[in-house]
Amino acid sequence: MRNSTDDARFEGSNLVVGVEEQAEVYDARYLISTLLVYVAKSDGEISESESNRMIELLSTQMKIRSGEALERLRVAIMALADEKDIVTRLQDIARGISDEQKFEILWMMMDVMAVDQHQDRSEQDAVTLAGQILGLSLDTIHTQLRSISPQQ
Repeated sequence: MRNSTDDARFEGSNLVVGVEEQAEVYDARYLISTLLVYVAKSDGEISESESNRMIELLSTQMKIRSGEALERLRVAIMALADEKDIVTRLQDIARGISDEQKFEILWMMMDVMAVDQHQDRSEQDAVTLAGQILGLSLDTIHTQLRSISPQQ
């Protein structure tokens, strides 16, 4: 049986893809926190304002406590450093989410990128790659990035 986004649903903070005994459970917090950390660290370091914003976003969007959000970010940092097939794993999770959810995650990443008032090219590149991992087109990602970029 092939999984589709019609079969995907959130059960608490888990993303369940498929039906009944063939369902696979993914932790949506893993996808979101890993992409947020990837964007935040793309300029070489994660600033205090970026850390605080990621915790706030995870707490409010995923309805989890700040301590759990911080742990999710720690796990994401370790996964980015150690997991060889991280992109494939994230793409597998992203296949099961709706376009609306993908846009929410994209906006969360852009929020983290913009929080320190300095939009480094490496952060924009990270948002672009992360958006592609989500399955968004380059045109869509670049349109959204232009919407928050300072006018020159």
